[in-house]
Amino acid sequence: MDPILLGVADTIESEFDSEVYKTLSPLEKYHSLLFRSVDKLFGFLGTDRSKIAPYLTDFVSIEAQSLGREGYGFTVKDSNDMGFGGLACHTVDLGGASVGGAIAEAHTIVKANPYAVVLVAAADVPKSVFKQVSDLKRLTATVCHKDWEMPYGATLIGLYSLLCERMMFDTGVTSEDLEEITKHFRTLAETNPRAFQFQKPLTEKQLKKPLSGVYSTPMIAIVTDHGVATLITSEFMKQKLIENKIIKKDSEHIYLAGSGHSAHAEYFIQKKDLKSPAALACERAVASSGFNRSEIEYAWIYDCFTGMIIHEAGLYFGVSPKETATALRRGKISNGTKEIPINLGGGILNYQAAMALSGATGLIDIASQYGLAVDPIPEKLGTPPNVSLLGGNGGIDSINSVVLFSKEKPKPSREPFTLKPLEVNVPSPKLGEKATILTVSTIYFNPGGEKKPPYLIVCSTKENGEMVLTNLYGKDGTEILSKEGLELGKSKVEFQEIGGKIQAVLLG
Repeated sequence: MDPILLGVADTIESEFDSEVYKTLSPLEKYHSLLFRSVDKLFGFLGTDRSKIAPYLTDFVSIEAQSLGREGYGFTVKDSNDMGFGGLACHTVDLGGASVGGAIAEAHTIVKANPYAVVLVAAADVPKSVFKQVSDLKRLTATVCHKDWEMPYGATLIGLYSLLCERMMFDTGVTSEDLEEITKHFRTLAETNPRAFQFQKPLTEKQLKKPLSGVYSTPMIAIVTDHGVATLITSEFMKQKLIENKIIKKDSEHIYLAGSGHSAHAEYFIQKKDLKSPAALACERAVASSGFNRSEIEYAWIYDCFTGMIIHEAGLYFGVSPKETATALRRGKISNGTKEIPINLGGGILNYQAAMALSGATGLIDIASQYGLAVDPIPEKLGTPPNVSLLGGNGGIDSINSVVLFSKEKPKPSREPFTLKPLEVNVPSPKLGEKATILTVSTIYFNPGGEKKPPYLIVCSTKENGEMVLTNLYGKDGTEILSKEGLELGKSKVEFQEIGGKIQAVLLG
């Protein structure tokens, strides 16, 4: 049985009366976003909660971690609060890959049960948590390893910039590439009334003020209040819902053609050779759909940082990052045979995105191409793509989810190609050991952190391939604050104890 998607609705803060909304508690905002998204979806389908409730079988949701709403019990409570008692409930927590993961969960449910009608809905209110310095400290404590990253002043953006610096060194991608790509997608967002960056032109001053390494503010995803809802079922059950006058008879759908996800180590320092789960996730999704990558005509690719859209697109389609970066300057990527457009809504760098459900931005973007979004983005392709891809990234490139949609029925699935497994790094530096600098980045922004910027974070590789994250010192014991003169893959360091911590001391 081929799963289908019937529509997508999302809710942003500006849809509410601003004076009323700001007086609500975080939990009241959460419920407002969630319930409104569900009601907008059902209104789009010509139904309401009470009419469709007897036919719903499953509820898939995403943990709203910024509110501390974690675990299965909260999903059950939300289902009951919406009037859907007795459903099978499923909770997804894949960070930024959660929306793709939730869709994949629904895909699995309907493949196994042609009578399933699955509501996928979630909301989050991250601004209420992360606008405070104390809450930024909490974010750092969540994403950074307490022994091998936090003591050295690692931050979410700092670790992402380490990944980007090495990618640029290895591939020839330049800071100019990053700037031109950022400008292109910001231009799309300026014409989108639902974008956070609507009518907000980008200035050169913003681009030239770095927060960490090559990244400036416009190259980093916006975090906003957001809710989303979609309905996934089978063609058989869609027809039954129409015959029983539960949904409108002219309801359209697209096929949920394939899905896949891959998880790597939780922390940056545990990622052997800085490998990514993106290629594995995409291969599994493509194989399960039966389509070829060359048949994909549109894609939405997660862009929490500008460098990640280059990195992921290249891995998804097997194209070099430099070639990908060149095409992305024009808002396109190669699918292996031709260039295809992506992220016509501006991506999460510019749209609306709660952290855990940031992939909802992509779901709205892709649904807009098929006329299935309640509030579509203004930029659309001339004709709906036959096959489209939704890609999502969670953690510091720790987990990846990919979903394929199609106008036509999926083809028979095939066995995935054999790809190299991902290995885990276990740091174990010893005093006096030598290593080579793998990647280095300057941190300019660490609000509430114990280590005051600017400073360097350095990832060095020992002869056995083991990676170690530290700061950098000169032989005289003075901390080095600039990466000027350092050569990735060449500059040597020796591990010594400084201030009670293992640190890298520059040799030569």
